[in-house]
Amino acid sequence: MSFRPSLWMTVFAIPALLALIYLGTWQIMRMHWKEALIENFTNRATAEAIAPPQAQDAQDLQYQRLAITGVWMHHAEVQLIGRTFEGTAGYHVVTPMRLTDGRILLLNRGWVAQDYRRPESRPSTLDAGEVTVEAILRLQRQKGYFVPDNNPQQDDWFTLNIGDITAHHDLGDQVITAYSGDVLRKPGAYVLPIGAAVEIDIPNDHWQYALTWYGIAMGLIGVYLTWHVQAGRLRFAAKKD
Repeated sequence: MSFRPSLWMTVFAIPALLALIYLGTWQIMRMHWKEALIENFTNRATAEAIAPPQAQDAQDLQYQRLAITGVWMHHAEVQLIGRTFEGTAGYHVVTPMRLTDGRILLLNRGWVAQDYRRPESRPSTLDAGEVTVEAILRLQRQKGYFVPDNNPQQDDWFTLNIGDITAHHDLGDQVITAYSGDVLRKPGAYVLPIGAAVEIDIPNDHWQYALTWYGIAMGLIGVYLTWHVQAGRLRFAAKKD
């Protein structure tokens, strides 16, 4: 075999190849990290429920299962726009609950269809007195770049922004601002609002990403070798009899 590598082709190809291999390997590392994260979160969501933690203790409890007792504050309910359930558009009902210790926790009670957006259309959901529910702890998240801002004056709510809801309904300083909760649906027939299932929705597509980067690396090697063959810089010795 005779091989005379092109200087400029090689100077370009080697760093590019190393970068592609690095990116593929990084995605593999991310995949293993994400798998451990999902397992950890799943264990929290299916573990024995705990009482709502103090704000300073919540940071490491994302998706922790909670047992919550208190009284619904139906007058401060809001409905999040643009939520779907099994392909049907509707709303998520968010209602503050005054806990037995006096704190107020915002809870996403679940999904309702368009016809049941307003509380008066679903009197069966307006429980009075003390109730106990189970929920998944959700840390306060940043709004997506393309998601509109909440417009309380028009009753248009796009995100569960604790500060916005607290200010609009003047809930005071007892509101838990570090996290909210997604109420879990009970077994059996669906009851409005339709609560969350124990499903950890964390995409883990890193294996596909790794294959993509490794595939591009193999393609680069193929292009590099093909170019040298066509340029007469790479020749394979003829097989001798």
